[in-house]
Amino acid sequence: MNRGERATTRTKSVIKQSLSELFHEKNYPDITVSNITKRANIGRSTFYRHYKSKAEVMVDFHKDMFSKLFSGLSIQELCHRSEPPKELVDFFITYQLLGRNHFSLIYKLGNDLDYLITNINLALTATVKEWLQKSYREKKNSIPLTILAQSIAASYSGLLMSWFLTYQSIDAKRFAIYIHRLICSMVREAGLKSKNNPLTYR
Repeated sequence: MNRGERATTRTKSVIKQSLSELFHEKNYPDITVSNITKRANIGRSTFYRHYKSKAEVMVDFHKDMFSKLFSGLSIQELCHRSEPPKELVDFFITYQLLGRNHFSLIYKLGNDLDYLITNINLALTATVKEWLQKSYREKKNSIPLTILAQSIAASYSGLLMSWFLTYQSIDAKRFAIYIHRLICSMVREAGLKSKNNPLTYR
């Protein structure tokens, strides 16, 4: 990574961190680009060199979360565990901490709702597909990896929404356990085969 790329990464990180901090003070529709630039101590021209809108920052923020979520374990290692990985539990805890209350962020997205749901889900699907492709050869699987990736991503996003709106009494770790079991069930059904060895399940 050259100096320019490092500078870009640092600036984008500051912008995302500023948005994250503002979630603890305001609901998403009430946050403006001016709020973000003031918190980040940058000019509007600097902001718009890196992002077209606060919604784009929001999507990039989620990409970072998804990257952390799927970087810890391979799917083979994941499904050999009876308990969900720390990254998955931390993912749900992070969502709990966003906004002024547990459920403010997920359904108070204002005019950006459709854009955010669509692009966050696309980012999640792409991350899951890349994660699966690192370890498995598609021709040996009964379900195409693209379909499996979309199914896993839909499980995360759909159940996360349900958790916020319906299952508020379930704590983050317990809900992570449920999703962990569901994901591993999908993997078993797909019959994923490792590039080196068939995946065997306990």
